[in-house]
Amino acid sequence: MEQNKQDTVNLNTLTARLKNEDERYARLSKNFQIVYWVLVAIYGLLIGIHIYENQSIKEIAGITCFLLAMLIFAIMFRHFNKEYATVDYSQPTLLMLKQAAHRYKPFQLKTIWALVAVLLIDAGLSLNESLGFDLIRLQIVFVAVFGIAFAIGLVFWKIRYKALRDDALLLIRELENDVVAE
Repeated sequence: MEQNKQDTVNLNTLTARLKNEDERYARLSKNFQIVYWVLVAIYGLLIGIHIYENQSIKEIAGITCFLLAMLIFAIMFRHFNKEYATVDYSQPTLLMLKQAAHRYKPFQLKTIWALVAVLLIDAGLSLNESLGFDLIRLQIVFVAVFGIAFAIGLVFWKIRYKALRDDALLLIRELENDVVAE
């Protein structure tokens, strides 16, 4: 299985690193989930207050967009918490490594929901009359902030998780080559 010193990964070390990161990410997801559920409740109350005070439909629609965005984030973090807290390391090695490589992949189909939530936040800001934002400036700033946040997220992934994923992929290739060779 060992090809050379550079290309070898110790399965036990990688598994320990994966367990640590999975536990950390599960805790982080749980904390974010709590924050977003609190925000869902706050925005729900704000909608009720705005309806009671006969605010404009546009204002209520803006707050509803924020509520829906917070709801999406809360559900996403609930899903992530369950996924990372219930990882089964007793599965066959190849299956466990493939699942780990998938978990630490930077772009996944399910994260499209995060983009939907961000677009709802943008819509909420655009519809909110009380903030008094110029729509064009708001969009320019929003896109710039979103772009910067996206870039920071990618750098963070590269620093923190890319090595885990690369090591898992290397072991997968080694194991699959051993299976083919037998």
